[in-house]
Amino acid sequence: MRYLSKLPVIIIIVLLIPIKAFSTDIPDPRYKTIEYIKWYPGHYYNAIKRTVSFKTHRSVLLAGALLLPTAFIIDNRVQNYAQKRGFYSKSISKIGDLYGNPWGYIGGITLVTATGFISKQPFTKTISQVQLIAESVQTTALITFILKDITHRERPNRKSYKSFPSGHTSGSFALAACLNEIYGKKVGYLAYFMAGFVASSRINDNKHYLSDVIAAAILGTIIGKSFAVQHLFEFKIYNDKNNSNTSISYSFKL
Repeated sequence: MRYLSKLPVIIIIVLLIPIKAFSTDIPDPRYKTIEYIKWYPGHYYNAIKRTVSFKTHRSVLLAGALLLPTAFIIDNRVQNYAQKRGFYSKSISKIGDLYGNPWGYIGGITLVTATGFISKQPFTKTISQVQLIAESVQTTALITFILKDITHRERPNRKSYKSFPSGHTSGSFALAACLNEIYGKKVGYLAYFMAGFVASSRINDNKHYLSDVIAAAILGTIIGKSFAVQHLFEFKIYNDKNNSNTSISYSFKL
């Protein structure tokens, strides 16, 4: 899979191409399947472009610029402490492992589906929320996989060369960013807490270094927030055009 090392250059070139979304109208996939298929590539492309927006991710990037170099410096000290004293018992740490893949994602999608049904919100809105989580997590997983192949960093337990960044952690932070936008800070804080727990459990289990999980947290947060911002932007335009005919609200907050 070493050919994947060429992909970042391709991705950068693609992101520089001035492609616009095919339409800002959001087709209902139940009734306008063809229109939805035509609309989706432009939607996805614009979400990806938001990942390189410094304005959107200023605070995350500035924090990462401080934390990531520091993490590399203290990686071995943190790892030695975790293995000698441990952060959690094996049973507690196992919860982080399971939440990071796959139960956190399943739980997140189940939550938005259930709350959408209970609150009787429009079907299009519920589908959009499910789509937001699915595409954020899947995109994060793909980019994480590419970075693992490029960096080829050995895990602290010496069992593979897929250490940087942590897939469990990046996915959990992408999910947290989505839930924060959908439900607001109360749920968002809990989701970020769980993502942090997943990150620490990966160190505790000797699967990753501190720098692996810090990088993953930055990556997942940026991708999750990028897709969330794109969804909000599209719904705002959709509502502006259909203000008198639609009950879909601008905000995802329930």
